[in-house]
Amino acid sequence: MPNRLKINTLKFLSIILVFFNFSCVTSFKDTRYSDAREEARSGNIDFAFMKFNNYLREYPGTIHTKEIRFAICEYYFQIKDYRDAVYKLSEYIKDYPDDKTAIFAQALLYKIILEGNQQPQLIEKMKENFFSKSLFLIFSKSKIKSYNSILNNTYEIADYVDKIEIFKNNGLFLKITP
Repeated sequence: MPNRLKINTLKFLSIILVFFNFSCVTSFKDTRYSDAREEARSGNIDFAFMKFNNYLREYPGTIHTKEIRFAICEYYFQIKDYRDAVYKLSEYIKDYPDDKTAIFAQALLYKIILEGNQQPQLIEKMKENFFSKSLFLIFSKSKIKSYNSILNNTYEIADYVDKIEIFKNNGLFLKITP
């Protein structure tokens, strides 16, 4: 009987240790995410970017992955690193084509290509995508949708009959006509 008590006690302690370790890792992970968010809220986007990047490397596939990946795209766009921005935005759009943030990623990509003015065929193709019916199915019945990014940017898209307007931080960011 004493051996059985020892075995049960060891099993119980092992289970408690596993849960304790798991909760510590989860707590540490949440703290790292919160730290990166705080950097972004404070306007330290360079530090936020580094912390978000590290978070993704260490914890891929968390509930924060999509929003962090969008923030990384935004960061490259904001610092005008268009080569990396195009690459990251293209990956993002490919990985989350039906998500409401995909249209905002497409807007960032469109703006880069439009300002580069080097690929008129691609600009026309992207313009067609903005006016395709399937693109706006994600918006249900509403004609206006918005997204608040973790880098403190607010995006809003308004779909009119003859144009699409995309706003960033309450200013007109992009106007697209057919």
